[in-house]
Amino acid sequence: MGRARVSTHELIAGRYRLLKVVHRETNHVSWSGEDVHTGRPCLVAQTALPEGEGAGETARRTAGRVVRTGATLQARCPGRVAEVVDAVVEDGFLWTVTEWPGGVPLGELLERHGTLNYARAARVGLELLEVLEAAHGQGVTHGELSPGQVWVREEGSVVVTGFGLARRRPRSPADRPLVRLARAGPRRAVRARGRSVDAGRAPLRDGRGPSAVP
Repeated sequence: MGRARVSTHELIAGRYRLLKVVHRETNHVSWSGEDVHTGRPCLVAQTALPEGEGAGETARRTAGRVVRTGATLQARCPGRVAEVVDAVVEDGFLWTVTEWPGGVPLGELLERHGTLNYARAARVGLELLEVLEAAHGQGVTHGELSPGQVWVREEGSVVVTGFGLARRRPRSPADRPLVRLARAGPRRAVRARGRSVDAGRAPLRDGRGPSAVP
């Protein structure tokens, strides 16, 4: 059975209006949208779901996991993980609705401006590491992380979307040495590079330094 075609201004779950595509990746499309009940802008992520026997139950479980995971991580990383307001299954897709994160997806930023300078890359890398560390501390792996799931705001801060698509990973003592090694190497390197520019991160916060998004 084929999937229904999606068009702009269509209502998802009778509530969320799709306005325009803001980023497109394999099996994943991000739309700017509007909650017609409240008038508030939102981000609507359209994710293709597997078909076949049992697909409906798996999809419903995934939707529930997306909402629960989003609530957990939003509490741990307020302002840095997009708040999930709804997740519904329609026409063979999972539709994840979050608050509008602001800024642009990292993938779009790279397409428009090419490689980031090292100061901006350092800030994005550090903030992303902090969010992922908080998630891993809760036994959550992203599982779908891509440049389309990382939003960079005008002043340079980062918001991560897309948590909950992967199943929760049980924490194991065997993971701890690997986690420590993974944290130490990239974090030290990124922090050292970030401090080498303008003596710290302050210029990167106000949008006037070299990391400001054009």
